[in-house]
Amino acid sequence: MLASLLSVGMAMTCVVRAEDNIFGILTNNILPKSLMWVIQTLSQESSEWLPKKDGGRLIVTTWLLASLVFMTSYGGILTAMLTVPRVTIPIDSLADLVTQTDLTWHNEAGSSLLTYFRESADELHQKVHRGQGPNIKACLNERQNIADGKLAAICDDTTMMKAMADDFSETGECHLYITREKVLSHAIMALAFTKHSLYLAKTNQLVQVVLEAGLWNKWLGDQLANSSRCLRHPQLDRRQRGLQPIDMDSFIGPLLLLLLGSGIGLMVFLCEHMIHLPQRNTA
Repeated sequence: MLASLLSVGMAMTCVVRAEDNIFGILTNNILPKSLMWVIQTLSQESSEWLPKKDGGRLIVTTWLLASLVFMTSYGGILTAMLTVPRVTIPIDSLADLVTQTDLTWHNEAGSSLLTYFRESADELHQKVHRGQGPNIKACLNERQNIADGKLAAICDDTTMMKAMADDFSETGECHLYITREKVLSHAIMALAFTKHSLYLAKTNQLVQVVLEAGLWNKWLGDQLANSSRCLRHPQLDRRQRGLQPIDMDSFIGPLLLLLLGSGIGLMVFLCEHMIHLPQRNTA
């Protein structure tokens, strides 16, 4: 935008100065007046000064149209951003979970998190262990109760992403949410065998082939195909409200209009110069 302001101001200065030389007009402080006029127009303020000839006035008209589009778009986007209701997430961490009383939270039966919370020396983890409800059989089986707001569950990401994908496939909407804060930053998934098992070496080789061939990622993506739509944070997902980000491609029209008007203004100036040049040579 700053580059557009400077380019329009410089173009108007050059055209007005050249027209003054052609028609014998004296305009003082052309550059400050041109730049001030461009800024005043963009801020929707009136100006007493205007170019006196056609070339400068054509640039003025073009900039008026372009600035109208720019400011209308900016005003509309700003108004939409200010009027969109803020989405509040009541539970987005373990601390939020233990301090609220509306929902009971449950661990999955047989999960390693049961031992993790019970043996952890962290006070927050101890509060989770002491305050949790009865263990649920499986997070995936409790998907509907979680979506209905009857309980909160501490589950692994893959299981909940699978629940999200199934829910979105069935309803076309997102009813489940995974908090931003993770209980564990990473988890190790493995197949367990007895010590010195004959199947260990073959299994390691098979797992390596599956990972290197990309089959694991493909199978996981096939099962969780619809989960990505529901993984967006509610505060960032505004597509359902009809709002979309504005980039430079959205302003191609006004920029082309500005460029076209500047080019026509230059052509008018050249025509004026060519018409009045013989008269000046004769004089």
